[in-house]
Amino acid sequence: MNPASLSSVLSPRDPRYSLRTLVLYYMQALRKEVVLLSTRIAKMGNLLHSTVQ
Repeated sequence: MNPASLSSVLSPRDPRYSLRTLVLYYMQALRKEVVLLSTRIAKMGNLLHSTVQ
């Protein structure tokens, strides 16, 4: 990998490329949030279930 291609990766001239990268980062963050939220809901569900019984 030559330095020219590296600099083009760091500062992309193509706006679609940077947009796609932004979307990928956003999707990763969103997936992480969803996982955290679902585990929290599952814990609360278990807590409610144990208090009911």
